[in-house]
Amino acid sequence: MSASLKDLLRGNAEERTQRSVCIGGERLNVTLIRSRRRRRKLSLQLDAEGGLVVRAPFAARREEIDGLIFRNSDWIVQRRQELQEQPRHIGFRFIDGEAHLFLGRSYVLRTGADVMPNSQKVAIVDSELLVQTRSPDAIRRLLQKWYCQQAQQHFQQRLAIFSAQLPWVNTVPALRLRRMRSRWGSCSSSGRLCLNTHLIKASERCIDYVIVHELCHLQEFNHSPRFYALMDAAMPEWRECKAELEACGGVIIRE
Repeated sequence: MSASLKDLLRGNAEERTQRSVCIGGERLNVTLIRSRRRRRKLSLQLDAEGGLVVRAPFAARREEIDGLIFRNSDWIVQRRQELQEQPRHIGFRFIDGEAHLFLGRSYVLRTGADVMPNSQKVAIVDSELLVQTRSPDAIRRLLQKWYCQQAQQHFQQRLAIFSAQLPWVNTVPALRLRRMRSRWGSCSSSGRLCLNTHLIKASERCIDYVIVHELCHLQEFNHSPRFYALMDAAMPEWRECKAELEACGGVIIRE
């Protein structure tokens, strides 16, 4: 019995397969993710390496999937070119003087046992991000934990505000956080939201845009005209926020 068939019999939520296609004279890797979620439509995106990721229900035929890919071949070629032209951002060294982002602002990293005004391990004072250690590995761990704590608190507050404003949201949805490389957020068919911890480095309005986007999926679990009509009503400036987030995304997910 194949591994994928075993997964189906066990009721696993997703099945992943890989192959390659030729588009624009180049051979691209394709990851197909079949899901048991109540997904009505196929979707297509590019990962950070320029490969294709196709999400589809288990019932989708191979012809439908291939049609989606080749109908969007011009967009794929253009988007891959844009990704190749984006500057590469090397990882942090976690040493004094580095610039680190928080809520859309840049702070200078200062480290050491004597930099903290109290017993805190991480704090922002004026234009500096203070971390009470000098070991790069320890700094990285402390900052990851601090970013996660700040994200949990801030996202929950903003989620509560928008949940109260949007008429189709009856209660504040359950929220979990994940450090992701290619998605800012998601909404499950059960109404649970997931947000990217890295998003805490973006500006307030970018964070609000992602939260509103996912809350709109509680009413329209798709990207139909009705979904975008909800977005326009809930946040008229969402397109500008989306463009801002896309422009700074490569910097935000640096680690």
